[in-house]
Amino acid sequence: MKNNTAVPVLFFAGIIISSVILSPFILDFTLVPRFTALSVFFAAICFICYKTDMKLKLQLDPLLLFYTGYVAFCGLSVLWAQNLSESIFENCKLVLSLLTFLLTYFCLKQQQTLFLERILKFSIVLFLIVFTVGVYQFMGIRYSDKNAMYAVTGINGHKNLFSSFLFLNLFFLINAFLKLKKLWKLFSMMCIVLSVLAILFLKTKAVWIGITVAFATCCILYFYTLISKKRTIRINSYLLVVVFVVLANAFFIKLLPSIIHRAINYNKEVVENTKSKKDQIELDNERLVIWDKTYTIFNKNSLIGVGVGSWQIVYPDATLTGLWRCEDLNVTFQRPHNDFLWILSETGIIGFNLFLFFGIGTVLFLFKAARLTSANKPVNQEIILCAAFILGFFSISFFDFPRERMEHLVWIHIILGIAYYHIKHYTGLKALKEIPLDKTHSLSAAIVLLFMVSVGILRYKGEFYVREMYGFKNANLNLNVLSACKSAESFAYTIDPTSLPITWYSGNANASLGNYKKAESDFKTAYDLNPYNRNVVNDLASSYAFTKNTALAKKYYEETARISPRFDDPKLNLAVLSIQEKDYKTADKWLKSLYHDSERRTNYQRIVDMNLQK
Repeated sequence: MKNNTAVPVLFFAGIIISSVILSPFILDFTLVPRFTALSVFFAAICFICYKTDMKLKLQLDPLLLFYTGYVAFCGLSVLWAQNLSESIFENCKLVLSLLTFLLTYFCLKQQQTLFLERILKFSIVLFLIVFTVGVYQFMGIRYSDKNAMYAVTGINGHKNLFSSFLFLNLFFLINAFLKLKKLWKLFSMMCIVLSVLAILFLKTKAVWIGITVAFATCCILYFYTLISKKRTIRINSYLLVVVFVVLANAFFIKLLPSIIHRAINYNKEVVENTKSKKDQIELDNERLVIWDKTYTIFNKNSLIGVGVGSWQIVYPDATLTGLWRCEDLNVTFQRPHNDFLWILSETGIIGFNLFLFFGIGTVLFLFKAARLTSANKPVNQEIILCAAFILGFFSISFFDFPRERMEHLVWIHIILGIAYYHIKHYTGLKALKEIPLDKTHSLSAAIVLLFMVSVGILRYKGEFYVREMYGFKNANLNLNVLSACKSAESFAYTIDPTSLPITWYSGNANASLGNYKKAESDFKTAYDLNPYNRNVVNDLASSYAFTKNTALAKKYYEETARISPRFDDPKLNLAVLSIQEKDYKTADKWLKSLYHDSERRTNYQRIVDMNLQK
């Protein structure tokens, strides 16, 4: 195979496999298998470039500079991230995203027509696969269950992610209808109709907003190109990018927090005045509360953020007040349901603005490219679609979390790569520096990607053994729990999908076996990995109580009560410690602060009342 065709073929194969592969033997069927598969194919591409000494030139223009700067800054954030394993994994996903973007551009430069034709035809096949799976899942749901639709996930792991993936795929289906011929055009038209119907049926409001924004953008750009034919419009694109970035900063850093506060206060008033609707209104308020807490952690680390991969760990530091499902049902959140706030909180103002300059710059240069290609209808249509679906995806990202999933990252970066190709080709985007890529660069990239493959394998192994460990834990097989924890843990995998460290499980198993010193050591390690999880902090306090270190036990019980005010366990334990010290007034204070009635509370209150009456 010639080196000029090997890279596009391997890249295309990587796109196919990373879009459909899954494993039923781990906790998350899709994320790690797709991450690992794409890493393998990209490592193979770099190895071929090294062996054949492929000569490439990378033109570092402003758009690419900002995006590579963003990825590099995210990589640097491992130095201050709370959990190293999660930061490594998230950064590896970003590297794969950047490589997808660059490889799309290089493949289009080498063989634009063939590469696009392959992608468009595969998008039709891919839609038929995911649609068939979705229909099969729908046929098996129980219609009496109001949450039954959440079982319709396609091959994406979540209903909302399924819907947003259909949105991304729609870009390629529309392009297929415009570019392909005969049966492929007919198939693409059929898939477009089915895709829109499926998106409407799944009722994911964020995706409905995304489609609306995409449609509106198409209309605006169409009329913009018509006007530009009759009248020359001269705008400094670089100045315009700066203006929009400043406006975006003003919105996200100044305006949005106040909007969130007002909305939360309004909902609070409505809840107080309409008790019959309380549960539904509180549930609708949850997203706003999460956003508000995201700003709390951002304000503590506004310049550089808390580090990539750290949001899921750090947000409880803003307390779980207002998140009744977290406090009463032990639900955890892995992302803030707003990718922009996710980036802002984890990378601070520096990383957020690097991302904004790339994202806003790409969209505005697409507008310029649309104006300059108004006479070339096929190219103009593709540029308009790129701008529409990028803005639509950004709109979805404002209310959801597509940035989390590998297949979403791959396909949006293919769209971004296509957009970048047109921007480079038609707008005359100036290169700041030309960087020749030689065998050294290819070998270095191959080594990094092999490391990423090892991260994927270790995370797969971790999820496999944690899945087994859950079963052992439920059966009270503590020795098996310890064995599974040992097999699961590695530098690349230290916490489970609920943000609980693996050592927390081994600590509880050791405590059940009476190994209190070993349990204390495990809980200390768990605390280092996640110092804001209420279960971790509470059990660390209990381990100190078992070893008679009362001062530290109190310290960590009080910290648990701060993080989760509705969590009664630490308050009950503080009451017990106060009773042991004959400090009945303090014990009474803790007992009266409890949110739930229990037999323990009644018994302790009886003891306290008897002693206070003496």
